Order: sequence, then C-alpha cells, then structure tokens
Amino acid sequence: MNADDLPLTEPSAELIAFVDGTLLDFLAPAGSADTRWCPQWAEHPDAVHRLTAIRDEWNLMLAAAEDGALPALHTFLRDVLDYHLPLLVDQQRGAFRECGYGHKPRQRLDVSRETRGGSA
Repeated sequence: MNADDLPLTEPSAELIAFVDGTLLDFLAPAGSADTRWCPQWAEHPDAVHRLTAIRDEWNLMLAAAEDGALPALHTFLRDVLDYHLPLLVDQQRGAFRECGYGHKPRQRLDVSRETRGGSA
C-alpha cells in the first residue's frame, strides 16, 4: 500500500453506505454519555481511516465466509469493533473528542508542535 491508496480526504460511496447502513444500523452499540459521534464524520480524516479499516475487515470476513454463511460476528466484534470504536467515539481519546461540529482544517503534528512552541 502506498500513500495514494489511503482515504485521506474523500470517503468512497461504499464507505458511506457501510457506515450509514451496516455499521450504524446493525453493528455499533448505542451511544452513551461517554461517547461522541460526529454526523459529519467524513470531515475527520482520522475517522475516515479507522472506518475504512473496519469496512475492509468486514468485507474480508464476508469474502472468507463459506457457502454464503455469515461471518463470525463474535470475532469481528472482538477483534475489530472493540478495538477501533473507542478510538473513534470515546469522549477523552476518540477521533471526535474535540469536535463541536465547527470543523477546522487538519493540522500536521509538526505544525501543531511549532504552534505550541515546541521543537520539531
């Protein structure tokens, strides 16, 4: 995989359909006071990357299922969603933690460090 393969800015139509349908309708647990989701998730590159990874694993599991059988949902939940969802929706450390729906341009880590007065 090279940098051109990463979904850096624009999510694919397939990803949007997966997130709005399969993930939010069937796989993700209900939100709580400890979670934060941005309905404009496509404007968060960190979220787009994680959601793409989740969708890719889902597709791999569907493809690996034999004779039209459903994928091993337990394994998908444990190995994929239980890992990625907290890094998306957790109030303290998730991709949307600072989102108040006023989306700002993404800053590089080295630019942010210089802005704070740190060394590069």
